[in-house]
Amino acid sequence: MLNINKPKPGDSALYHLTSANRTIVGGRLMEFVQQKVVRMKMIGEEGEDTVFEYALLAQQVEGTALIHEWAMDMEILQSPLKIVLDANGQLKDVRNLYEIRERWESTYANQLRRKYKKQKEGLEELMAATSALLEDKSRFVQSLNGFSAWRFFFQDNFKGQATASQQSLLLKGFFGQVDLPLTLTADWEEEYGIGEYHCQLTHKGKLDKPRFDRKQFGRMLKDLTGVFNVSAELDLLMEEEFHYDKHRWLTAGEMYLETKVADWYQVASAHVLDRIDEDRALALKKNFNVAAEYTA
Repeated sequence: MLNINKPKPGDSALYHLTSANRTIVGGRLMEFVQQKVVRMKMIGEEGEDTVFEYALLAQQVEGTALIHEWAMDMEILQSPLKIVLDANGQLKDVRNLYEIRERWESTYANQLRRKYKKQKEGLEELMAATSALLEDKSRFVQSLNGFSAWRFFFQDNFKGQATASQQSLLLKGFFGQVDLPLTLTADWEEEYGIGEYHCQLTHKGKLDKPRFDRKQFGRMLKDLTGVFNVSAELDLLMEEEFHYDKHRWLTAGEMYLETKVADWYQVASAHVLDRIDEDRALALKKNFNVAAEYTA
């Protein structure tokens, strides 16, 4: 077992998260970059479970689609979020979903209707989808378990073994109605220095072809593009790297996942995490162009 200790209640860490996505379908290109400053705070233990509070302190998104602006609004709605991790560091529960749902129903939904009153197309669908998600706890928890910056905080950093191992990962709904099954090779390494200790977890992923529904994926591509004679052969590249200190706090991390079909369909997502201090957090917040606070 690796030489790492649990955080103590009240311990916290500040992070700068950067997420970038690039989607190409035929000749159409959509890109966005999101930056966030967040605080993770350990607030208690319940048996082998650990309870953390995630708080958004600042954010900025560069993108042109309605969904990009909406993503920022959802970040505000979901902060603070109390999450429960099991003994293996995996997401087990969201403790305060009822508070978020109450906030949405009492004031926030109406605020967004006023904000987007000129956006007639797609708004009501987003409103309805958000309401349905907040009513379904299992779906809400699942939504945090995709390939997003949340994934940095849901790794098996509690009982990692300093040897390579194989594990499965299922990204539900990665292609809309189609899941993306992966096989990960996980490798832990320990590093020591003078008065220092940290460990590193790396993942290399490949497509789990027997579990991948290629026929359904092919139908999805045909519906998306209107092209009926295309190959559904999926190429995939996935790499992840996570660095921890002796108290199990992340100090740095990178994640990259690219899925591609020939030269006409590509989705690439990258996420970078840096642990920062209060001064750096304040400087970033001053430069970001979107407030992170919820106002009733």
